[in-house]
Amino acid sequence: MELGELAKMLKDYFGKRDEVVLAFLFGSWAKGQRGIDSDIDIAIYFQPKGHSLEWEKTDFQYDSEDHIWLDIERIVGREVDLLILNRAAPTIADSALRGIPIIIKNRNLYLDFLLRITSEAIDFRQWVEAYWQYKEQRKHGTPA
Repeated sequence: MELGELAKMLKDYFGKRDEVVLAFLFGSWAKGQRGIDSDIDIAIYFQPKGHSLEWEKTDFQYDSEDHIWLDIERIVGREVDLLILNRAAPTIADSALRGIPIIIKNRNLYLDFLLRITSEAIDFRQWVEAYWQYKEQRKHGTPA
């Protein structure tokens, strides 16, 4: 299956799913580095229940997410890793948003989510970098 064919199948499917407002293809398929047995990484964002962004809601499962996951695997004929952006950590969500957009039904929500996630991911990466620099300094006996 070619990337264009995959993107069209996913766009057709998600276009009919009212509860999914954003969908992205990311990982090896999006980077053009897929192998024979590569799974397909897809990230989706469900329509928020309220008027504000939903993210990192780790204790919540959407009613249709298992159904969507099985539908996609059946449609594409491959194993699928489905990432729910509403509860994803900022760094993985940021990575997914840098993939190939399949569908963006709400541009304002997308931009709000992108700005929020990108900011959180940058903050986290800076914290990790500072932590590792501190560890290296301590390892070599340099004062922090």
